[in-house]
Amino acid sequence: MQETDFSCLQCGHCCQALGSELSATAEDVALWEEHGRDDILAWVDEVAPGIYDLWIHPRTGEDVRRCPWLRKLPGQEKFICCIQDMKPEVCRNYPVSKKHAEETGCKGL
Repeated sequence: MQETDFSCLQCGHCCQALGSELSATAEDVALWEEHGRDDILAWVDEVAPGIYDLWIHPRTGEDVRRCPWLRKLPGQEKFICCIQDMKPEVCRNYPVSKKHAEETGCKGL
């Protein structure tokens, strides 16, 4: 999808209704390790060598329905990502297509 097709409206929809199929790349994990981001790594589960599930609650081991890094802007109906500069590839690449945006309820098209 071309960048001109998508403009994030900061509605938070994509981060408030997570599916259970989010994963991090080995590069994501290496970046977090390099920057000492144990806070992020606590929410990652290595299910097999080089295969990482996101966002897994550190105390319960369960998938979370809402991204732990999403914050609502005070007095607004907008949301921000608290790990914008470190967010995983799966988040940086959302949505992957117009069909994907439509299927997931993205309003940024």
